[in-house]
Amino acid sequence: MAVSPATAGRAAALFPLVGALVGALLGALGLALDRVLPAGPTAALLIAAAALLTGGLHLDGLMDTADGLAGARSPQQRLAIMRDSRVGAFGALAAVLALLAQFACLSELTGRDRLLALVAAGAIGRWALLLALAAFSAARPEGLGAGLRDGVGGASVGAGTLFVAPLAFVAAPLGAIALMLGGGVAAGLGRWLTRRLGGLTGDAYGAIAVVAETAVLFAAVALAPP
Repeated sequence: MAVSPATAGRAAALFPLVGALVGALLGALGLALDRVLPAGPTAALLIAAAALLTGGLHLDGLMDTADGLAGARSPQQRLAIMRDSRVGAFGALAAVLALLAQFACLSELTGRDRLLALVAAGAIGRWALLLALAAFSAARPEGLGAGLRDGVGGASVGAGTLFVAPLAFVAAPLGAIALMLGGGVAAGLGRWLTRRLGGLTGDAYGAIAVVAETAVLFAAVALAPP
């Protein structure tokens, strides 16, 4: 079903809000699990719950992107590999490393600290995706990524930013640092992927979201009280 650019732009503006809501649901689940389980098993269940809630969409993008980048020399060859639904060794390794990093971070957090970290990570990961949509061109004219890219402009970014800006105050100091990390990942990783692929794809946007989420979780652990 075709979606108009205007509709795609409005939908993209809501990405950070959706991420915050997903994070809040996971955080609430974590608070409930804290009553019966220690931090490690709770972290594992939260990662599993996140995969169920999101369908593993962004993680799949990370895997496809890793396979494409590692398996070819030209942008065209990399894009062709990324289209293949099969997961290669580099894609599997990227997923394992991302999940391991997130597990390590979540197992160090509990209660309110973990709740705020999950909300911030969910919102900032999708905000970074939104920034990359607006800032970089699409690698190919067709596909989900290109369809979203055509509808995203300054209005979408501004609306999406309104959903994440309060984190700087509500979740201080983590929120402010998370905003900087999200912007940095979107700019740095987006630029690097654009050079390697000739633009960004739906898979590349997913990879950016996962990297930004994981960076925020690391920041949350670093800022958590001893």
